Amino acid sequence: MNEPQPAFTDEQVVTAIRAAYSPRWDTSLSEEDAAAHAATYRSNLAHYRQHVQRSLDESDYLQVAEKSWGAFTQVVKAIGADHRIKLSSHVGIMRVAGELAKLIAQTTQETGSKVSDASVMVHSLHLHFYENELPDDRVIQSAATVSQAIDLLQDYFPPPSEH
Repeated sequence: MNEPQPAFTDEQVVTAIRAAYSPRWDTSLSEEDAAAHAATYRSNLAHYRQHVQRSLDESDYLQVAEKSWGAFTQVVKAIGADHRIKLSSHVGIMRVAGELAKLIAQTTQETGSKVSDASVMVHSLHLHFYENELPDDRVIQSAATVSQAIDLLQDYFPPPSEH
């Protein structure tokens, strides 16, 4: 995970997000609102990640699954907000995650695949919360993979002040 991280232009990231996110879902944000939303999403991300760890410690795998989903969506939403786009639908968030994975894959195919695979896993974890159909060991492994993908997304798409 310590490989050099390419800097994507704002235009590349916005193009990727807009390629996935239907105009009917699009909510453009002012610079001020975007910064506030991004800060909230990052705060939520930290909260969800803490909850995942606590749930793992308590062997509450339904909560591990749901909070992993929550954490993943918050990082994707934060990236959108960093580029003045408010993401709000499950479908749109998953499509944007896929486009961000494709953007990463342009520079590092293996890392792009990891993020893409994690987005499939996180969707499965979200469904598990409602259906309770995954074995515990699969939930644990998937949550770890999703956590790694969140780290990768944060590395590749840092907040604007960290560019």
